Amino acid sequence: MFPVVTESQIGGNIRALRHDRGLSLAELAGKAELTKGALSKIENATTSPPIATLMRIANALDVSIAAFFEQPQAPQRVAITRKNEGHIITRDGTKFGYAYEALALDMPRKLAEPFILTIEPDDPPGEFKHGGDEFLYMIQGRMRITIGDKAHTIGSGDSVYFDPQLTHSFKVLGKRPAKFLCLFLHEHKKTKGSKGLL
Repeated sequence: MFPVVTESQIGGNIRALRHDRGLSLAELAGKAELTKGALSKIENATTSPPIATLMRIANALDVSIAAFFEQPQAPQRVAITRKNEGHIITRDGTKFGYAYEALALDMPRKLAEPFILTIEPDDPPGEFKHGGDEFLYMIQGRMRITIGDKAHTIGSGDSVYFDPQLTHSFKVLGKRPAKFLCLFLHEHKKTKGSKGLL
């Protein structure tokens, strides 16, 4: 059985991290390019935020997205996620219906956040936009991914690496769910004389 991470847990952790940094609701919302009302709904668990939104909040707080979920008991240098033991984020995916299975949550200070994402044929396409980089590898099914103004059809074995600051959306083609590995790479933290990640 998949462990489930609830909206209440995610919202409470975001609020705690915001308070730790001395940020008001409006200040964090501005940094994450959200409205104050939208952030309030996330903190109070009255909405299911898509992973792209959580990535924006994580970047604004300068933390890994894993900070919104269960914290490891001790520092980890290896994280193994067994089959069917990933964490399902929120009770029903998101408001778009997508199911995100989070992998490697116990690994701190990651440069990338890996998920298995499942989209059903009748799920709405939604639209997403966030910082960092994104990589997809199709495991099963077919879907149309629209990035900016260009649409691409991908199927099992295909992969896509793209700039998610371009508005993007997904639509399942056919009657089978689309299932794919999705890596969200954190935004580049530019420092003087360096172009490295984080």
